[in-house]
Amino acid sequence: MEIFYIPFKPDATHGWKVPIPQDGEKQFSSRNDALAFARKLAKRVATDQSESSYLCVEGGDRRWRLFTPDLLPVN
Repeated sequence: MEIFYIPFKPDATHGWKVPIPQDGEKQFSSRNDALAFARKLAKRVATDQSESSYLCVEGGDRRWRLFTPDLLPVN
């Protein structure tokens, strides 16, 4: 299972980092760009590796929520 975490606020480098399985990470200057990339990556992991993948996104209320790569909430 692969989970991609997207925080609400940027990190100390004023950006958002998305880890790439077995290939480091990629830095983004906007949260929307990081989320779009993580979504594509999660879809690819699910398809290519037949593995469950999810997005865990932090909201403005500081709560983390789990989504499928199609951005459907996981209960």
